[in-house]
Amino acid sequence: MPSEDNFTKHNRNRYCPDASAWQTRDEQSAEQEVSDFAYALIRLIKPEFVIETGCYLGDSTYAMASALKDNGFGDLISCDINQERVDIVNKRLKDNNLPGEVYCMKGVDMIRQHGLAADFGFVDSGNEDSRDEEVDLMIMNLAPGKMFMMHDTGPQFTGFSEIADIVDLPKVYFNTPRGLTLFMKPFVN
Repeated sequence: MPSEDNFTKHNRNRYCPDASAWQTRDEQSAEQEVSDFAYALIRLIKPEFVIETGCYLGDSTYAMASALKDNGFGDLISCDINQERVDIVNKRLKDNNLPGEVYCMKGVDMIRQHGLAADFGFVDSGNEDSRDEEVDLMIMNLAPGKMFMMHDTGPQFTGFSEIADIVDLPKVYFNTPRGLTLFMKPFVN
């Protein structure tokens, strides 16, 4: 897999200067390490229902669905606005007997239709205009004590990083070349 440095030379996170330590398929895919982290996190927290917005070619989708299969339970839904990508990812899931389904729709529409009682979410759609609303909907639909992560929250992604900054939830920022932020919805007292 190519080095992330091949794709972030002109759009570099100034706080993470050595992007060559990370790997990615291309300029639109999440870093391989982000997919690995999603897999490990799902294995650890054992969600029953996972929502992802923006699957692209499905590397992170595949990792999360594999974790659900290895857990022995759980389901996943994802989406993309490109039907060809949706077909590719659905085929990957089906060919590998992995749980989940990908829809050709916007993330905000998918969360509205299917997002009730989500246990984990991955917000990674490419549209800055709808990302803010996706995050709001994700927070509304997450059960207390559950988590979601948002990709492309590095300082070079001004709009996305600002959205992450204003979310009033406990969070951890991971300083990857593109940036990843993990949020947790507090337990209700």
